[in-house]
Amino acid sequence: MGFLKALRHPAIALLWSSQVLSAIGDYLYSLAVVWIAVKTVGSGAGLVAAAQASSQLIFGLLGGVYADRWNRRLVMVTVDVLRAATVALMAILALTGLLQFWYLVIAAIVIGGLGSLFDPALQASLPALSGDVKTLQAVNGLMDVTARLARALGPSMAGLLVLFMPLPQFFTLNAFSFVVSALAILFLGRHFIQVKTSVSTSSAGIRGIWQDIRGAVQLVGQHQPLAWSITLNGVMNLAWSASFLIGAPLLVERVLKSDVGALGLIIGAYGVGNVLSNLIMGSIPLRQGVSLVFYGKIVVGLGFLLLAFSHSLPMAILGSAFAALGGPMGDITMLTMMQTELPAGQLGKVYSLRMVLANVGSSLGLLLAAPLFAHFSVLVGISSCALLMIICGSIGLLRFGLNHGAAVPIEQR
Repeated sequence: MGFLKALRHPAIALLWSSQVLSAIGDYLYSLAVVWIAVKTVGSGAGLVAAAQASSQLIFGLLGGVYADRWNRRLVMVTVDVLRAATVALMAILALTGLLQFWYLVIAAIVIGGLGSLFDPALQASLPALSGDVKTLQAVNGLMDVTARLARALGPSMAGLLVLFMPLPQFFTLNAFSFVVSALAILFLGRHFIQVKTSVSTSSAGIRGIWQDIRGAVQLVGQHQPLAWSITLNGVMNLAWSASFLIGAPLLVERVLKSDVGALGLIIGAYGVGNVLSNLIMGSIPLRQGVSLVFYGKIVVGLGFLLLAFSHSLPMAILGSAFAALGGPMGDITMLTMMQTELPAGQLGKVYSLRMVLANVGSSLGLLLAAPLFAHFSVLVGISSCALLMIICGSIGLLRFGLNHGAAVPIEQR
């Protein structure tokens, strides 16, 4: 399989292992933050999550600009060290009884902003690390599955760890995971080739940043399949967050008349479907290119349509697992298309643009979910979101054809 062949490369295996550990550390960090915030301010704990999400939106495009301007390896190591210091300080303050709510908010802003710089730098570094398109596709699948593995392993690990250590030590574990990530990237050294680009001639200050962002938007606009993929991905995130993060719990409560255990099974099924799809998408040739992005959106929509009409837990689990198959179909194909068909020196900004639009879509979906499910039944609410997903995929297929292959790289036009 593509995954196994990719992991035979020591550099890829080291990087991926460190990122899995870092993702698990992030899960433990999030769990500790939420619990401490709830114990401190009750329902106001949502301000912490809102602060981190806002930071990611505000600094999202800036992160891409500087991921392309600066040495990416140095950026990632520095970010990991700063994140380790931030959460280590939280551990010290918590263990000494000095941790206050305002620090949780500040830390969330710092962590969110630094993540907006790390993620584009990492994504833009993968082509040079992989060496060829087939390996790159497998590496994209590996990186995409890290957070999903953390969500799968995190709950059981947290339940076990809390028996042996106080909750604030979860911050210590997260700080340790950042240090491991920094050391792994530092150790890889020459594998992270810094591509010299024209961004070095960009103007300094706000004007230069704006020019870089505008240039990235124009570049994506010239690549019509990618422009449509990124835009429709934002709409997909709107429908997904409303139907899964809000609709699925309401389905369990109002339709299935069950408890949080049933919700856990539905979420777990989604995770299993994601991982299976990652294993497949990281290994098979992407012969249909752009079309696969839109087929993936239709698969997600059909799965959620099945979930909307579920009147039993097994049917809901099936619908969730089926929907999950479509996510990696679109995501891995889109990432590989970005990395192979755009100039290497622009990847950080383009990835940030995709990330920001996805976050905006998710935020809007959560905001719109309240009136949607307040005025309509769970069936209507989830099925409406599912139909929107299917429409997004269908629009893409109608625009680019059912078997549209890879587009011509910008540099070759």
